Amino acid sequence: MRLKHIYISKYKNLTEFTLDFEGDSFIDVFVGKNGTGKSNLFEALIEIFKHLFEDDYEVNFDFKLIYEFEGNEISISWKWAESIWIDETEKEVKKIGKEQLPDNILIYYSGHNNKITELVENYESTFKKGLKEANEGDTREFIGIGKEYKALLLSVLLLQPDECKAKQFIAKKLGIKSIDNQVKITLKRPFYAKKKGYDIDSLEPKTRFWKAQGITLEFLDKLSAVKKGDIEKGKVRDEDYIYNDDYEDEFIIYLDIADFQNNFSGTSPQDIFRDFDNLKTIEMLDDISIELELLDGSIIGVDKFSDGQFQSVYIYSIMELFKDRNCITLLDEPDSFLHPEWQFDFLNQILEITDQQSVSNHVLMTTHSPSTLTSYKETHLNIFEINDENKVVCHKMIKADIIHSLSSGLISLTENEAKLNINHFLNNTSGAVLFTEGITDEMIVETAWEKLYPGTKPNFEIQNAFSCGFLRNLIKDETLYNNAPDRKFFSLFDFDEAFGDWNQLGTDVETNPTNCLTKKYKTFESYSMLLPVPAIEDISKQVLNPHIGGNYGKNSLLTIEFLFSEVPGLEKYFNIDTQRTDGFRKFKGDKVKFARDIIPLIYSAHFEVFRPMFEFIKSKI
Repeated sequence: MRLKHIYISKYKNLTEFTLDFEGDSFIDVFVGKNGTGKSNLFEALIEIFKHLFEDDYEVNFDFKLIYEFEGNEISISWKWAESIWIDETEKEVKKIGKEQLPDNILIYYSGHNNKITELVENYESTFKKGLKEANEGDTREFIGIGKEYKALLLSVLLLQPDECKAKQFIAKKLGIKSIDNQVKITLKRPFYAKKKGYDIDSLEPKTRFWKAQGITLEFLDKLSAVKKGDIEKGKVRDEDYIYNDDYEDEFIIYLDIADFQNNFSGTSPQDIFRDFDNLKTIEMLDDISIELELLDGSIIGVDKFSDGQFQSVYIYSIMELFKDRNCITLLDEPDSFLHPEWQFDFLNQILEITDQQSVSNHVLMTTHSPSTLTSYKETHLNIFEINDENKVVCHKMIKADIIHSLSSGLISLTENEAKLNINHFLNNTSGAVLFTEGITDEMIVETAWEKLYPGTKPNFEIQNAFSCGFLRNLIKDETLYNNAPDRKFFSLFDFDEAFGDWNQLGTDVETNPTNCLTKKYKTFESYSMLLPVPAIEDISKQVLNPHIGGNYGKNSLLTIEFLFSEVPGLEKYFNIDTQRTDGFRKFKGDKVKFARDIIPLIYSAHFEVFRPMFEFIKSKI
């Protein structure tokens, strides 16, 4: 199952919206500023498939959907005004049958999107009303999986035999040393039985489990056939049927896990999950828990892992449980509450998933996490933007350019995330490094090298450090040098308020501002530089004091973009800084677009200002 094309005529801010899914990756990642429509796309997809699954539900917009399904390409279009289905030739056709639709739409919703929550809950409310007497095959298409599924997802996989790859993965990821030999299941009176006529009578078998029928009763009977878990000698526990007033009665069942595996050996993990989920949907499953011993010796229940720990494995759990079914999985910012270290591994978990899974389950995911994006293996990502016509569009962009958009506010980094990104970079590179303050500085420095040394690859890496303050702290942190004693480090600061950060980084080794004022940090091979000051009066006057000599220090105003302020045709990108009284000019506009689209078009002669800096770096390597 894989989506190929979506057209939506009008849904919220998605107007005449089209999206093509290129390539054959089974996961597509979407980024974009808030309000650009990422979540609206997910809402629209839920509405579309609800319309396809249900005969009495229609959407009030036109749409077209093309997807691969078991080797065939399915194309279907809906015309709302005429209330008809049409094919590729605009000919009216019948609605496609369920045999050509995905088995499940899996939805992770954390509650931050009220509309998605409402859509899922409305569907579940309708489905559960008929579940008490449901027959085999009556399974729900939409499955919303949030934090409340923590215990169920983990328990179902931990109930599998030890050779199960998914069980091994989860045990390793969560630091599980051993698993108890029994599982505790607590059942409560379901929603339909909270009235007279559903009391359990021990002498009347039909009243068992509050008169459940169909596939619900079949599963409960199969659970009842599993051997009870042993009780520790000398201990007492509540189990079996426990009567309480006000419809608060319950069943507590302890089952031997080995016997459970034996009795359910012919049942797939997905079907076991489905059956437990049905109990949860009708509000009969109150709790499921297995005691675990962790590597640190502590004993906890399966429901006691933090939400962050759970989220670090749940996408894998979902993919494993539904690997034999044709699915679409919608993950709306699932990594938003993860620790940055786990965000690095979040998508890499997908590499553990088999080819079989990747064929049948198409995952769509939104994220704002730079850590997730940094570790993602794909070179292109989908980005939502609002174009010049105020229309939402989604298109592919090189991952590096999206990461570069950090500085324009698309996504932001905490200090911990910045450290992790730097560590990730250092662990995957070798040799000398030139750190810049920001992403656009990195882009411009890379272009400068290409202009000055065409066809020659630099013998050092270039990496941004997200801010001047973080760069200062990075250079002053001696663990940087202790962890990489054979590497040489260079850092480049703007000649503005960042002067104060640069000035803390050692002793002077270059005092000519044209060649970059440079300091060496202690005894380490670490050199910090300020931007070079060209011999162009309208630029140098914002740094050098012509009256008393020297420079204006932190009151200077020379950013990397301003080095190009005198290039003919670029006048519109610079204006007077009205927040100052000295008449200094500053850059105005989108730094990312300037670095990406304008800088590469400038003649190489305008990059000569960088040559002394590059030559200095080359001399030290």
